[in-house]
Amino acid sequence: MCPRADLRLYGKARAARGGPQSLVHHAQYRCHDIRVVATQNPHGWQMTLHILHQGRRIVRLHEPAQLYLDFAHARIAGLLLAYETLDLRLGEQCDRRPESS
Repeated sequence: MCPRADLRLYGKARAARGGPQSLVHHAQYRCHDIRVVATQNPHGWQMTLHILHQGRRIVRLHEPAQLYLDFAHARIAGLLLAYETLDLRLGEQCDRRPESS
């Protein structure tokens, strides 16, 4: 899991202009940057996940059908999904490496 010092939260307050509110959570895990973007709509919060490695986006996941109660739920779901995705990807890369004996 990522250490507490890496948890950063930034908000984009669009609600004042009449648009939906959007909040972004930044974290790091296994040398990758994770961005969980949650956008509020009248029925709940939608989550989009961005995983970056050395500044380049390697994964973008958007769940338009899934709604969350609040930003905290969307953030937790996004982080868990990011951890699982990275563990699977990095595990596959380790399996492909030839063994040295």
